[in-house]
Amino acid sequence: MFTAVFLLLIDQTVLPFLSVFGSYGSILFSFFGLFAMMTDYEDAITLALVAGVMQDLFFPYAFGLNSLMNLFLYLGLSRIGLSLKEGKKTIPILFVTLAQGVKTLLILLILFVFGIRGNIFSIIVTPAYTMILCILIYKIVVSYSRIPIVKKEWRF
Repeated sequence: MFTAVFLLLIDQTVLPFLSVFGSYGSILFSFFGLFAMMTDYEDAITLALVAGVMQDLFFPYAFGLNSLMNLFLYLGLSRIGLSLKEGKKTIPILFVTLAQGVKTLLILLILFVFGIRGNIFSIIVTPAYTMILCILIYKIVVSYSRIPIVKKEWRF
């Protein structure tokens, strides 16, 4: 839980200063997305709900939208991750980037249906930013997933 709060603080305080065209990726989504690829379905559901609720706290238009999208995306990432061999770095990064792109596109489409205009540049910028974040934090996530206490006591 401490990890999620820490990543949320970085998401809300540091990353907005590094935005490109007013858009930036989410280190919370990137970290938990990579972690979901290394865990089973039950952990992916927990990760999705925790990350989604934390992202929804700062999403002013539709509470629960991030939670729902994270749930489906993390379950998909978990399924893909279970079929991958350990040690492959490129494939998890690309799939988390693709998941972020799908999430960004769906959020913009849903907001458009409700008459809310979003930043169209975020369709390109957010996944690219997420890819850079994933490249930077991949080894940290792998090390984090190998900590014995995280493996045994991850459930809240």
